[in-house]
Amino acid sequence: MNWNPDEHYKSRKVASEYDRKRFASIPGRVFNHLEKRAITKCFASLPKGCIIADAPCGTGRLAEPLLAAGYRVHGLDISDEMLEMARQRLLRFPDRFACEVVDVKASRPSEPLYDAALCARVLMHFPLDQQIEFLTGVAKLSRSIVVINHSLDSSYQRFRRRVKHWLGNQASANHPVSNAEIKVLLQQSGLREMQRYRLVSLVSEAIYIVAERIAPAPAPAQAKPQTAAAVS
Repeated sequence: MNWNPDEHYKSRKVASEYDRKRFASIPGRVFNHLEKRAITKCFASLPKGCIIADAPCGTGRLAEPLLAAGYRVHGLDISDEMLEMARQRLLRFPDRFACEVVDVKASRPSEPLYDAALCARVLMHFPLDQQIEFLTGVAKLSRSIVVINHSLDSSYQRFRRRVKHWLGNQASANHPVSNAEIKVLLQQSGLREMQRYRLVSLVSEAIYIVAERIAPAPAPAQAKPQTAAAVS
């Protein structure tokens, strides 16, 4: 599929139809329920009231269960059209949801701004080098854990994608990743995997990873210059 994910979701029409096209069918509704439950489970160790950065926030679909669970969410997205859908969806959380247009690949804070971060349904749109760039930006937002969602690449999932294609179903992720690539993605983004969740592995390639930030290695100590008295 020849499209630019950085521009595609800036369309008002795409934003207004996003949830209906993906989650209105019976399989879509089941997946939506299971994914929301998985995301909530990923953040279960986090005390209620913490602020989670949702990047990209999109229509606020995954921010919703986190808000319902008692967290605060700050949505970040490159598309104001998608965020407008989120604002409408989450009106009942006026004191715990805020959002802004931000390109996390280009705008990286000098220090973490949020207690944790969520990065879902975006990485599989980009080649691995751009995934690392995006996830590095998200990781810099978090003081503790980062939860990511991705599409797992395996021989079984490749077969399953071919079957879906033959049946005329919606195209799968452009850039799914193998387990070896997941290790590269996390390590080069400054993260380490702690826990992993699957939905229904036979019918879904979606994986959910809870990762912790890796503390940067301390700078090597410099030898102190010897004084004249010490060498006399």
